Amino acid sequence: MFRVWSFIILVGVPVYLVMPTTIGSATENYSEAAQHNENRKWYSWFWPMGDKTEIEDLKDDYIPLKTEKSREGETDSLPVRPGLFLELGDGFLDTGKLDSGFEIPFTGAVWQPRLWGYLINRTAVQSFKDGRTGNQRETEIANRLDLFFNLQLTGTEKILLGLRSLDNNRPDRFTRYTFEGQEEGFNDELNVGLETLFFEGDFGSLFPSMDKEGMWPLDFGFTVGRQPFIFQEGILINDTIDAVGIIRNNVPVAGTSNFRVSAMYGWNRVDRNDPFLEDSSDIYGLFVAAEDHISTYNLDMIYVHDDGDGDGFYIGASAIQRLAFWGGISSAFRINSSFALEDAIPGNVIGDGVLLTAELSKTVTGSDDIVYFNSFLGFGNYTQAGREPINGGPLANTGILFASPNLSLYGAEINPFVENDVIGGAIGYQAFWDSKRRNLILEAAVRHDLSGEGFDTLGFGIQYQHALGRHVQLQLEGFYTFNEGREDGSGARAEIQIVY
Repeated sequence: MFRVWSFIILVGVPVYLVMPTTIGSATENYSEAAQHNENRKWYSWFWPMGDKTEIEDLKDDYIPLKTEKSREGETDSLPVRPGLFLELGDGFLDTGKLDSGFEIPFTGAVWQPRLWGYLINRTAVQSFKDGRTGNQRETEIANRLDLFFNLQLTGTEKILLGLRSLDNNRPDRFTRYTFEGQEEGFNDELNVGLETLFFEGDFGSLFPSMDKEGMWPLDFGFTVGRQPFIFQEGILINDTIDAVGIIRNNVPVAGTSNFRVSAMYGWNRVDRNDPFLEDSSDIYGLFVAAEDHISTYNLDMIYVHDDGDGDGFYIGASAIQRLAFWGGISSAFRINSSFALEDAIPGNVIGDGVLLTAELSKTVTGSDDIVYFNSFLGFGNYTQAGREPINGGPLANTGILFASPNLSLYGAEINPFVENDVIGGAIGYQAFWDSKRRNLILEAAVRHDLSGEGFDTLGFGIQYQHALGRHVQLQLEGFYTFNEGREDGSGARAEIQIVY
């Protein structure tokens, strides 16, 4: 069964991706009457699934400018801007006259301070049995609160404070009530620990008096403090670290429209994929990005020095572009490698491995729906330079079945780590309705073990999101996995997000 489904998902996908192209091309070449008849054919009842959109011609009629404030009884105006729960000073993305601010002595910088506070509160009822590590079902109601305060000094300088007061950054350390599972009852993780606190800015903006004529290359961005680092879409590193970084944008390099170089050094909170290891690591990173008329290229390198658990070197390269042939498919190709410079540690801490990934997606003709196919091929034991304990592994971007919701014990439905030689992928369809206030994802995914040391998994997943008003979102998910030589996995969850 697994070999058949592996073939369907990994080999038969090009036909699926071409399907919207051929349908769209055929439809566009007909007259209006022929198009009407074409829409009655067999595929019109399910393709596209979401709202159908048409390309409108430019109108000759005068259309007045929409404003936020309208006359009494007038409905054709911009909606009122939803405010944050805390806004002191100029409002976030507000209209009107800006505060004049004040000039900082000796530097010449003009600061216009405003304090913005916003939050994301997530409450989920979830039940699952993954079938990989055990057969016991976990059923719980869990909560996560991300609270942020942003002191914006200028357009480039800010201080950001972030709190996660209802969890302690481990799957088993969330505030939750477990109805059935290993630890039934209430678990309280209320805390005031700092999850994010950093200052970022630009030297040229902070000290404009040093170069009033704008002739010196002072526009170096910098950041210092506790902050998230995500490179190669989290495949290389996905961690929150105490670090300092510097970046230079728009370096003039022939043949590029933008060339960017950044570097970082981190000294604390480097999570090496094991929450029980002692944090004794220093991390150094160099990241290069270039854009030309076709692609965006990235080359990222990280070195981790650890006196206790061993050093590691990590490198990743990617090319992101829209393929003009084959109907204009958006694509991203990546290769990431990890090298244990000392003895490798079993598991996901430090290992030698290579991970190849390819992401393909296309907008379905006549709608805003998206069809996608993401695949991977891993050799050895590829590990990330750093991974926050609640985040998914390096395969998290493959699809919803490989991604963790980052909320308590409910993890990825299919193993997101590369512990052996593996191949796999996910094929899915995302449909949109009501101006994208509702969307649905249907996905099938497979993970096939090539080494003979692991097991195969075939999974099916569904995710539905619905915006309720301006600050609330409902999310429903469900999955079923077939695990070779193990119990099948299944689960479902309902989540309410409050964003304010």
